[in-house]
Amino acid sequence: MKLFGCICLIAGTAIGVGMLALPITLAEFGLVYGSLLMLATWAISYFSAILNLELNLRAGQGLPLGGLGKYFSGPKAYAIGSASMLLLCYALVCAYIYGGTSTLISLEGFPLNFTQTACLYASCIGLISLWPLAKIDKVTRVLFTGLISIVIAILVVVLWNLDFGKLPIMPSASLNFINSNNTIPIVLTAFGFQVIFHTLVNYTEKDKVMLKKAFFWGSLIPAIVYVIWTGAIFSLIYGHNPEFFAKMTMQDIEVGEMVQELSRISQSQIISSLTWGISFVAISKSMICVSLGLIDALKTKHKVLANHSVAVIAVLIPTLAMALSVPNAFIKALGFAGMVIAFMAILLPLYLLRCSNKTWNQAYFYDLLKNKIVIGIIAFYGSWVVISELYRIFLSISN
Repeated sequence: MKLFGCICLIAGTAIGVGMLALPITLAEFGLVYGSLLMLATWAISYFSAILNLELNLRAGQGLPLGGLGKYFSGPKAYAIGSASMLLLCYALVCAYIYGGTSTLISLEGFPLNFTQTACLYASCIGLISLWPLAKIDKVTRVLFTGLISIVIAILVVVLWNLDFGKLPIMPSASLNFINSNNTIPIVLTAFGFQVIFHTLVNYTEKDKVMLKKAFFWGSLIPAIVYVIWTGAIFSLIYGHNPEFFAKMTMQDIEVGEMVQELSRISQSQIISSLTWGISFVAISKSMICVSLGLIDALKTKHKVLANHSVAVIAVLIPTLAMALSVPNAFIKALGFAGMVIAFMAILLPLYLLRCSNKTWNQAYFYDLLKNKIVIGIIAFYGSWVVISELYRIFLSISN
């Protein structure tokens, strides 16, 4: 049962905003190339999990990235690792505020504008963050159960009526290299379970076999769900509104617009409600979990932030301001988060593994990491993601 619980926790941490971001960002790839990209990203994510588990096991305990940096390298690596975690969490919360707000205002007749809705949504999450942890845990369990139930319900209906003749199997035009590079960090963010490595190492009492199985299946389940879900969304939109799908291929739509279009196409109040529900629940669940982690991290940084209410404000005010000031912040913030994940889950751990190898004279916990080809692929992928996102940011600033 402990293995099953670990698998559910990993899958539950990963499955979230990818349900909304992936159909938009992968539309230009078509179903075949998009699915291959998701599966390749799953493989990289799994390898990065093995890498981080190796470091935790060598340390003899589950440690967050900053702790691993201090253990294997020193205070500079600790500072870099801790800063990376904070950057990741801030970027994700910004994306969630924007995505949740966009989803809310997609409701027909919703009375508030974007700014008012964003402030209200962030305030509600802030109030929930002030609750006792036991109460919040119950809320997140209900949200995750609801999310999985809605996903299953929608997939059953969509797959039952799926017209395989109306699937965008291949790209409708030549892939734009710059846009393709922009997509990769976002896809990596959809497999975002990197914050729980140390938690599960301690929970499983450093059982290397159980950990390997847990992260294999726990990361594979989201990949399968994403492939099926993305194919279903492609089929619905491409088959009923090719013009709107063409806008998706150019990433020229907001997440709320996609939700509205799915609701219109379904022509069923039940399916329309389920589509909206999965969008809002996925974002809200992820935002609560990441916000709590960020609040707890800030409380250890300064005595002023040790006050829980102050830490909540320190999380929500900057992210709300960013969500209100950056157009289409949902996709852009997820791309930035993907770059941070590539650095903190791949590049920095590779450096720490190299530092560890200088003094480690025992056998590897995972022999896969002896393979220099695998290490090279992981390093190349991580560097590619970071460079791609930095290039996108440079272009945005230049324009």
